[in-house]
Amino acid sequence: MKKTIMGFILAITLMLSGCNSDSSIEKKLSATITKLNNAEQVYLDAQGELAELEKSEQELFNQAMELTQQQLGELEIKVAELEELLGQRLTLIEREEKSISKASKSADELDAIIEQVDGNIGKGLEELKRAVTNRYELHSAFVVEYKKLTSLQKELYEMLIAKEVELKGLKDKVGEVNEQNELVQLAVNSFNDATVKVNVLKEDVFSSLQIGK
Repeated sequence: MKKTIMGFILAITLMLSGCNSDSSIEKKLSATITKLNNAEQVYLDAQGELAELEKSEQELFNQAMELTQQQLGELEIKVAELEELLGQRLTLIEREEKSISKASKSADELDAIIEQVDGNIGKGLEELKRAVTNRYELHSAFVVEYKKLTSLQKELYEMLIAKEVELKGLKDKVGEVNEQNELVQLAVNSFNDATVKVNVLKEDVFSSLQIGK
C-alpha cells in the first residue's frame, strides 16, 4: 500500500474561560475529541509500522521474483520470510481495528453534547458526529479490502514455490493482486478525504463556540 492513511489529528489548544453554556459545551467537546485522539493513537502507531513492513515485503518480493525454480531452496526461504511479514501486517491491521473500534465507542459521547445545544452549533455538532461515524465506517471498509489483498498476496507467494507453476498463472495472480491493491488505494483515499472533512467540521464547531462566548 503506497499511500498512508491520514490520522485523526485534532490537536486542540483552547483558552477556556467563564462559566457560560458555550464554554461548558466547549470543554465537553474538547474532552471527547481528546478521548478520540487517545483511542486512535494505537492505530496511528500501527500505520507507521505497517508502512515499514510493506516496504520490506515489496523489496523481498522483488528479490524472490529474480530467482528461478532451479534455486528452489533459496526461493522457499524468501517465501517463508514474505509470509512472516504478511502475518505481521495482519496483526497490525487487527490492532488498528481494535483502536478504531474503541474510538468509535467514544464518539457516541457526542450525542450527549448534541442534546444540550440547538441552533447552528447544534446542527454543526450533528454534522460532525455524522462525519466521524462515516469516517470509522470507511476504515472498516478499508480493512475488508486490505484483508482481501493480503489473501491474494499469500496465494501469490505460495505459487512462487509450487511445482510446475505456469508463468501465465503467475502473471494472472499478479494481475489480481494489482487490481485489489487499486481498491485498497481507493479505500485509503476515501478515508483520507473523510479525515479532512472531520477536521474542517471540528474547527468550524469550535470557531462557532468561540464566537458565541
